[in-house]
Amino acid sequence: MKQIIALLVILTVNLWMVLSPSITLTQEKPPTWEVYFSSKGGCTDTIIRELNYAKSTVLVQTYSFTSAPIAKALLNAHKRGTKVEVILV
Repeated sequence: MKQIIALLVILTVNLWMVLSPSITLTQEKPPTWEVYFSSKGGCTDTIIRELNYAKSTVLVQTYSFTSAPIAKALLNAHKRGTKVEVILV
């Protein structure tokens, strides 16, 4: 009896795998990575550029925050309707 139940479970799973539609996740544009190391290396300008492009949400977590230009870009993003959340640790 246990063998028949096990066989039925295996057959059911196999049929389900064969007959179920496959799920394909598509991405319009794959993510890219850029690395910057200091304010003299273009960090501030790059962060401001990306904040200006943000349309839906900006999430920030930082230990210390002292950049007036970045604060202004975050405020501008908020004013144009982008959800901005900042966590200072």
